[in-house]
Formats: sequence, C-alpha cells, structure tokens
Amino acid sequence: MPRVFVHSPSETPDAVVMAGQIPEFEMYGERALLLAGPGDIVCLARAVDARYLDFLRSLDLGPRPEDVLVIEGVVPGGGISARVIEDPGSLERLVARLAGAGPVELHPFFAAPATFTLGRMLRTRLGRAVRVVGGPPPLVRRVHDKLFTRDLARALDVPVAPGDVVRIAAGEAGARELPELRRAVESRARLTGRVVVRGISGASGSSTFTLGPDGIDGLVEAVSLRTDNTRYLVEPLLESTVSPNIEVVVGRGGSSAPRVGATDQILDADLVYRGSAHPSQAARLDAMIADALRIADWMGRRGFTGRIGFDFVEHDAGGAGGADYFLAEINPRINGATYPLALTARLAGLARRLGAPRPTAFRTMNLPVQARDYAALERDCGSLLYDPGPGEGVVPYTTGTLPLGKVGAACLAGSPARAAELLAELVLRAGPRDAAARVTAP
Repeated sequence: MPRVFVHSPSETPDAVVMAGQIPEFEMYGERALLLAGPGDIVCLARAVDARYLDFLRSLDLGPRPEDVLVIEGVVPGGGISARVIEDPGSLERLVARLAGAGPVELHPFFAAPATFTLGRMLRTRLGRAVRVVGGPPPLVRRVHDKLFTRDLARALDVPVAPGDVVRIAAGEAGARELPELRRAVESRARLTGRVVVRGISGASGSSTFTLGPDGIDGLVEAVSLRTDNTRYLVEPLLESTVSPNIEVVVGRGGSSAPRVGATDQILDADLVYRGSAHPSQAARLDAMIADALRIADWMGRRGFTGRIGFDFVEHDAGGAGGADYFLAEINPRINGATYPLALTARLAGLARRLGAPRPTAFRTMNLPVQARDYAALERDCGSLLYDPGPGEGVVPYTTGTLPLGKVGAACLAGSPARAAELLAELVLRAGPRDAAARVTAP
C-alpha cells in the first residue's frame, strides 16, 4: 500500500507563531524521509540534496528520488495539504505518482481538515480508497488544547501538576499589567520558588514561560506581549529528574494492540525541546505507559488513528520517597521522537538481514554546524556516519537547514553511553569550535 507523507509542520495550529520563532520550521518536514521506503511518496516544501538521498538508500531508507515531490508556495498556517488542494499542478503531479491499483494511505504531521479534503480529492481522482491516518480533526484540535487534556487526564485518573487557569481578555494583550496572572504566579511560586506558565495551545515551548532573571515582572510582561493565547496554565515548576515522551500508535478501529515507544526529552532551561534520548531512564515508566494507553484508548474509541505523544515529568517525591510523576501535555500528532524511534526500528531490521549488531539506544539533537551543504557535512562526519557493520553511527536529518548552519542528527549505538559519545564526537567534528562545551549526557 503506497503511503503519502505530508509531514508539514505548517499545518499545526501554532504554525504562525512557531515560524516566527523558528524560520526554518517547515523544513523539519524532511524528517518524513526516515519513515518512507520505495513505493512511498514524500511531499516537501523544498528540494532534498540528491547525495543525502543516496546516503539514505545505502541504509535501505527513504523513497525513490522521483517520489520526493516539492510543493512550492507552502505558508505557515496553510501547509502542504492546503497547497496541493489549491494548486492544480501539484495535485496533478501527486495523482500521476499514485497511478496504479490498491488503496492509499495519507500520513499528515497534524490531522488538519485540509488533509481530509485532500484525501477526498485523491479518492475521486484515483477511483480507489484513500485513508487518512489521524483525526478526526475536531478531536485532534480539542486534545491539542492543554486545558482540555488536563480535564481529560483528571477524569481518567491520570496525575497532573497543581495549577491555575488564567484567562486574559483580548484587550489586555500588550497592557503589561495582568493582575490575575501576577497573583497566580506569586501563589504558585511559594511551593518551589519557580513557576511555569503555558499557553493552552503551543508546541516545542512556543508558548511556555518560566521565571527568569527579570522575575515576575519580566514574566508577566512577556506574556502580555503575546496574542496567540487567551488562556494560560500557571503551575509550580517541580524539579524534574527526567521528562519522558511516550508515543502510542493507535491502529484503525482497534484492529491491533497499540505500539508503544518511550524516550526522554532533552529540554533547555526554558523547557524548549532540544532532542531525545532512548531508552528512557524513568523510574515510573510502566505507570506512565499505562496512563498513556488509557488516554489513547479513549481517543481510539472516538475515531483517532496514528501517533500520539504524551509528555510526562518525573520528579523526586521528597519526603514520600522514590519518584512521582504527572502528565504535562498530549500531542495528537507526529512527535520529535517519532523519527528516531522509527529509524532505530528500521535499522534493526537491516541488522537482522545482514546478521549484524542492531542499535538499541540513541541521542538526537538539533545542533549548529560549520557545513553549509550535505557534501561538506558528510566530509566533516567522515567515519561517524552510520555503518551497518558495527550497528552504530550518525544519521543526519533536516539537511535543508544546512544553509542556515543547522542540522538535526540521530546518534545510534548499542548503549546510551556510546550514543552520547557519538554525539559529543559529532559536535567536535562538525560543530562550531565552541559547541562541544554545550553538549552533556542526559
């Protein structure tokens, strides 16, 4: 069954804000190449370096070069599906690549209404079944709302952090004085001295604020200057020991048991996602997985299929002894850890076919590099690039960001310690001269 990947981050509800903070946001859709194989089609907003596609094919990864379709004119808040719908030429090229028999699967990054519209258009043009993996869109949009997921978690006996909901009227934005927010921050800061304020809609820390050097005044002012959210969660910032992401893959109509993957998120001081580590080191991982499966079952019974990411926080229980945890948010879409988890599984399959060691651990990171194209990055990496013989090495992704001096990379190995060593070596070889000091083991 051919799969069409339209992993367009620009289709998320927070795309306009994210694109303002991360100009290369849409280029992250290139990671879908790690999921695709021969016969699949990957639609991207920009072309991919042919040499990079050759590297992926050497590892039995990626689609055929002719099945990478560049969809021009993608804008934040629109996305690839929306662009294909409105551009007859793009639709014709996609239909031509899908000529043949049998059903088709359409895989979005975020199940937006446009993806389902595109599915219906393809069904009409092809005269055969086209199934969208994800949705339904109203459910996806509700679960994307942090306040809704907080209430859902409580209803299903999944622990959440203590906190307050603060509503900010549209007229208050830019006023720099938000008395209700200030009172909530002052109240929640009494527990740990630290507070996190999260907009009910946001991704990768785009609407997350913490107490910084400017104190409460600075935090309130930063929130007041934003207009993308009118409701915020104010919670005490508990000292986390690890922040696991549990990915659950829900099959159609409960046709099979959900697949589960677990990673630890690498977050910076502002709680912005910087990478992932696998396997998870969480002490309460089994309990988190059980909670994630309970929510995934609730979503599956309401028509959801595909991948869901559950972000948890594990922290020291203090006087109670041991570790405690709570659910931070739910991402009813593709997650950053989706790609390295799938990559590890696919390379393990390659290892079985070759009778070679398989990778069981990884570290990923978006990092600055000296290279400005894939050929230069390949030279800098040298022998660090993934080698199926020993079953370890580096697999770059988001190579479209190289002109900006950035790249994402997965460092895979047989142990967490070895994966961390590979990452440190990658930074030494490919990164700016001062970058090594900024990489630490999880």
